[in-house]
Amino acid sequence: MYCRWLGRNRDEVIGKTTVDLGIYSNLEDREIILSKLNSEGFVLNFEVPLVTKTGETVTILFSGKIVEGGKYLLSAGQNISALKEKETLANALQKELKISKELFESVFRLNPAAVSLSNAETGRYDDVNEAYCRLVGFDREEIIGRTSHELNIWITKLDRARLLAEVQKKGWSTGMEASLRMKSGEIRHIVSGNTILNHDGRSTLLAILIDITEAKQNKEALEFAVKERTKDLNRILEDLQKTQDQLILSEKMATLGQLVASVAHEINNPLAAISAFSEQLQNRLGDFASRLLEIRNCMGKYSDEDAEGIIQWISELFQAKPKTHSFAETRKIKKNLEALFVSVSIDSPYDLADRIVDLGVSDFILENTNFVVKLKNTPILSIILNELYSLRSIESIRLAVERTSKIVYSLKNYGRMDRGSAKIQINIIDTIETVLTLYQNKMKSGIECIRLYNANPMIMGYPDELIQIWTNLIYNALQAMHFKGKLTIQVEETGTDVEVSIKDDGPGIPLAVQRRIFEPFFTTKEKGEGTGLGLGIVKQSVEERHKGQIQLFSEPGQTVFLVSLPKL
Repeated sequence: MYCRWLGRNRDEVIGKTTVDLGIYSNLEDREIILSKLNSEGFVLNFEVPLVTKTGETVTILFSGKIVEGGKYLLSAGQNISALKEKETLANALQKELKISKELFESVFRLNPAAVSLSNAETGRYDDVNEAYCRLVGFDREEIIGRTSHELNIWITKLDRARLLAEVQKKGWSTGMEASLRMKSGEIRHIVSGNTILNHDGRSTLLAILIDITEAKQNKEALEFAVKERTKDLNRILEDLQKTQDQLILSEKMATLGQLVASVAHEINNPLAAISAFSEQLQNRLGDFASRLLEIRNCMGKYSDEDAEGIIQWISELFQAKPKTHSFAETRKIKKNLEALFVSVSIDSPYDLADRIVDLGVSDFILENTNFVVKLKNTPILSIILNELYSLRSIESIRLAVERTSKIVYSLKNYGRMDRGSAKIQINIIDTIETVLTLYQNKMKSGIECIRLYNANPMIMGYPDELIQIWTNLIYNALQAMHFKGKLTIQVEETGTDVEVSIKDDGPGIPLAVQRRIFEPFFTTKEKGEGTGLGLGIVKQSVEERHKGQIQLFSEPGQTVFLVSLPKL
């Protein structure tokens, strides 16, 4: 056993001293042991870190006694390295819990909304913030220990009963309107959000009230304010719930903070497109009557047979898929279109040719030139192109909406915090794509992302934790490359496992750092840039929560994290 601790065989140990073997991590520990043996004759349960042959450190609980008149030292020990690691992790988690409580207290005190905590059974107030005192007009000392009924702040008992019934039924409520009476007698209108949470070991009602009195003065303003403030209320409730889970998920929130600017930029781009195209459509629809008259005048010049042919031609044109061409091809097509329009005496041939190419229907026009002849001496072709442009605007709006929806869906998946829920069946690639969507804005200017999805497996797991795992590993890879390089994500399937590898072509990780990279609070980043919790959380989630394995392979110019998870 002693030899296994030190990573040596018996022949390497016999006849040598501990100094010869160099097993003491700190030589002062040896001096303390010798001093106690000399003064007391024995050492009992002394913790000492020893260095193995491979350089690893093990912690031994050492006991020893001088026997046979000082001729021999009888030693015994127990390897407590695992216990020491758990003790270190427990201390780290306790520190995070303290931070979580302090964060909850700060959010509670500094919240601009009126927030109160009360006993869920008796209804007596435990605490209120300054905004709550201002809302009801009572001092904090007048509120604590009393109920809302005793303060007589409810205009009708029905409001309070309706709120309690909703909370008791679902455990929460949001967006519920009510009227309150201030200490001065003034009536204030509020919208509230409420939830039951465990606070200091007891069921506590968390209530958040937002004053909407001014909005009530105008019906239209009220409808808008309720929607906007209900959104604010939902965000506040979500933030307060999250503070209860900061022990492990604080790293996730820090990463989410890094994503905000990027995600906002990604959402603003399609929203700007939607705004521009919808404004153009609005302007066109506002002039519909005059355009209808213009169409009537144009079509009135044709026989019924020609009119039906033109209508059929227009229908096929609108169904044609847009097609783009190279620069050289575009120039040639424009010249052919311009020549066609000149030959049949259609006005503004260059402008029409340019618009047709931009709309991607040049091939259709050139393949159906017989109908173009019928459009001369009339603005009907320009009218058709204007309507086709409106159709393209609608298609652009649809694509922008799909892009925004995808980003919002990814952000929603990332923001979930259901750590306590049971495992569910998950498509592992979906969780990876959620993270890549959120980081798209950071990657698009300098990162080549290679997806090698050689399998599309399902596993049983926790989706929010898997998203957190990929977030830490992918963002670490991007930082290692300074957001310039190649990121390769590969998914493979073995007989029993699903293997996900995340590889970057950054500078690599030094060997000394590799040995400690999964330790809690160990970080090589500048102060304020990282907590050191990220990879510790990843390792714990992979190995303890998902019963999998995570490995690191790194050399100059390449780093790979390999995550193996049991498959269905």
